[in-house]
Amino acid sequence: MRHAPRFRVLALVLCAIMISACASRQPLPQPRKVADPDTVPGSVKTADYGIAAVGYAYFGEGMDYRKAGLEPVFLVFKNSSDKSYVVEYSQLRGIGPQGEFLPYSIDEATELVTRSEAFSVTAGDAARTGALGAVLGAGIGALLGTIGGGDNIWKGAVIGGAAGAMGGAVAGGWGSESETRRTVLRELSSYAWTSEPVPPSYTKVGYVYFPGGVGIERVTLLVAHEGVVTPYTLPVAHVFDEKAEAR
Repeated sequence: MRHAPRFRVLALVLCAIMISACASRQPLPQPRKVADPDTVPGSVKTADYGIAAVGYAYFGEGMDYRKAGLEPVFLVFKNSSDKSYVVEYSQLRGIGPQGEFLPYSIDEATELVTRSEAFSVTAGDAARTGALGAVLGAGIGALLGTIGGGDNIWKGAVIGGAAGAMGGAVAGGWGSESETRRTVLRELSSYAWTSEPVPPSYTKVGYVYFPGGVGIERVTLLVAHEGVVTPYTLPVAHVFDEKAEAR
């Protein structure tokens, strides 16, 4: 009985070491430079705004969302005017050789991801560190690359507005099915394009979750302002693929 306090102290020390080791494996927050659509091939440029669509690329960290049945397209809207514009998520369309496709809602994308084999493997690996949220965020939020060469570098570009959240994502652990689904839903929601207005002098970014495996090549969208709607078709620029394959 006399040795019990020593055992408790030893147990506490071991727990502290394990927690410290786990925390050290979490990605650190990185600089986040707001993406500039003007540097993307095929982008739209008007006197009031610029818009670009950038294809998803996997950099070897976290989960590959293409293997989970998604084809995320990163949308960038740089509003240089004193007006507000709206691009509704539900009105976006992805076009490929097989036709025109609606984007998945966040709930649909979550269901697809959580039922995929890729997620099962990823979640199993994350269980050892208790960092499922960080792993999921790394797979969709850590795009780095060069656009057009030269100085056109999206270094630590803000992907969906939450790329720096990974460092504190230890709480997003592997638990019950409902907890896991909430973690996926939170990550996908954090990075998604929303239908909220783009404020004046602001650059808005976010992912549109199209079906995977259908070859999305172009995105159509409607830009609305005070009842006036302007349609655009943007090519999906795969500016990150070469960087992704090199890793």
